[in-house]
Amino acid sequence: MAVEKLKVGQKIFISLLNENEQYLSSVHDMDDRVIYIPVPFAQNRPLVLSRGDKVNVKYMGEQCAYTFVAEAIGRKVEDQKLPMYILTQPGESDITRVQLRQFVRVPVSLDVNYALPPANNEPPTFEKGFTVDLSAGGMKLATKQSIRPGTTILVCFTIKARKQKQPEELKLLGKVIRSELVDPELNTYHSGIQFIDITRQQQDLIMAFLFERMVQIKRKR
Repeated sequence: MAVEKLKVGQKIFISLLNENEQYLSSVHDMDDRVIYIPVPFAQNRPLVLSRGDKVNVKYMGEQCAYTFVAEAIGRKVEDQKLPMYILTQPGESDITRVQLRQFVRVPVSLDVNYALPPANNEPPTFEKGFTVDLSAGGMKLATKQSIRPGTTILVCFTIKARKQKQPEELKLLGKVIRSELVDPELNTYHSGIQFIDITRQQQDLIMAFLFERMVQIKRKR
């Protein structure tokens, strides 16, 4: 499978080499040699880079995530308003593929309406559940009924990142990978759902939401 390369406007996670704290940025521009990114932030804290600093860069593809190591080689100010770092552009062999389920999975509870895809264009019959965790590749869904592995379901939920003016409702198809009874007294099942029709724009939206959630979790510790 060919590597899906970065695109202008794409959301990215940045972290210093050998450190875990992640900062959010995006690709402002790039060419064959370098990538221009606005200064990454974790909430209101900027990531300060000096020339020669190495960083891990993570981004989403259509089917999996990718990561590579880049070096900060300079700074640039666009129209005297947007400060940016200049990073080295990786070769295709320097980009590592990462399974979506290994990328970012964050504990979060969101109301979910889910349904089996209806037959013969009939309206779907929705049941209620909630997320146990969420990633750009799928979710762990808590329900009052078992859902057979291999089943395709429609999940609908709403998220809102801080920079969004309005909440965004996502309607995604997912495949049930596993389902288990976790609380017999409350008749609660947890099902692992893998998204199968998610777009890069929807992935970026989820990534931005999860990034803010990770910062909130870290502050509470």
